[in-house]
Amino acid sequence: MNNRYRSLIPNSITMGSLACGALSLLYSANGDVRFAGMLILASYLLDLFDGLVARWLKAGSAFGLQLDSLSDIVSLGAAPGVLVFAYLRGQGESAWWVWVVAILVPLAGAFRLARYNLLPSQPTASHHTLGLTISTGGATLTLAVLSDLTTTGEHLPGWSFAVLVCLVCLLMVSRIIFPSFAGIISQQRRSLVLALLFAISLLLVPPFRAWLYWAGAYLVFSLTLAGYRRIKGL
Repeated sequence: MNNRYRSLIPNSITMGSLACGALSLLYSANGDVRFAGMLILASYLLDLFDGLVARWLKAGSAFGLQLDSLSDIVSLGAAPGVLVFAYLRGQGESAWWVWVVAILVPLAGAFRLARYNLLPSQPTASHHTLGLTISTGGATLTLAVLSDLTTTGEHLPGWSFAVLVCLVCLLMVSRIIFPSFAGIISQQRRSLVLALLFAISLLLVPPFRAWLYWAGAYLVFSLTLAGYRRIKGL
């Protein structure tokens, strides 16, 4: 298949991710926070999938990179920020900082993407990334909202979301080295063990909360690894 036509496949997946992000913004504006969050997670999965398909088909391109970045800033930057805003407003939180935290997410995401796009070309399946990716940051915030939304107990205080947003944004603009998704699943045995543990966690804990715990574990592991490397001078 001609490379020009091969690239249409991953680019179409990217457009699907962008469509999910745009729809999420509309649903958040309409007050349907749950479905808006699920659309962001769908966008996140499509964002992972388009990269895998592009590598599999060897159809990566400069156009695809720019399209992916533009999709990410909408679907995993602006949409999660608006989602947090809509959720907190729905919970009766009307303080000025609610507006600020909503704006911080796309700002930090745009900074991270611009810096990434200016970095020298890396191997196709690079095992690390500089700063927390906007996709992981946006998904983490979305999972926090959906987990709290579906809880049967007392909801988290509004200020906890402000702390989480600030932490995620700082990690996105930081120069901390984070393991990439490709690096984590590069070893078949490791990927199978992680998939099994993830499936077990879904049986023991509500799905959104289980996924949030895994996202938190990833952040803790990454920061611990970065601290170890700093101490060892690696």
